[in-house]
Amino acid sequence: MATKKKKRSKLVCTVCKKTSYFTNKTKAVEDKLEMSKFCKECKKHTTFKEVKR
Repeated sequence: MATKKKKRSKLVCTVCKKTSYFTNKTKAVEDKLEMSKFCKECKKHTTFKEVKR
């Protein structure tokens, strides 16, 4: 049987602290994700960081 090699992580806006995005991340990567995305609450591009689920 196959094993799951990716885990789902939650991305939170650094400005308004709202969760808008989810992403899959491999277990081999231990660094926290940080990417620029559009926030629906702020209505502008902001930095999103990965948080614990």
